[in-house]
Amino acid sequence: MKQNKIFIVEDNFLYSYVLEEKLSDSGNFKITTFSSAEECIQMLGNSPDIIILDYNLEKGMNGLEAFKIIHEKNPKVKIIILSGQKDAQVTAELLQNGVFDYIEKKNHEQAMQKLHDSILRAFGIASK
Repeated sequence: MKQNKIFIVEDNFLYSYVLEEKLSDSGNFKITTFSSAEECIQMLGNSPDIIILDYNLEKGMNGLEAFKIIHEKNPKVKIIILSGQKDAQVTAELLQNGVFDYIEKKNHEQAMQKLHDSILRAFGIASK
């Protein structure tokens, strides 16, 4: 059975680890983590199915800049923005430009459930 590839771009090591563990427990995913968008972009040749991208990255480009480059290089990859930023205009711009989903981090358990549901939708699997 094919393992779906998920890239996680998150500069908070602990949050990245928690995401990886939760997703590993919930599906047959090959997960690769990156602390910067630049690292992720360098590895796009590995053909991820989904990229979970933090919007507010400490170093380098932000989520919108990264999304534009990733989308240009690989328009088929589904990108889910997972972020603590709350600017509705930024959210709207991301969604209008083709982001698959936008999830706020404000409530960890809710965010994890929404992320799980979004990943299932991205793979065409109905959530329970």
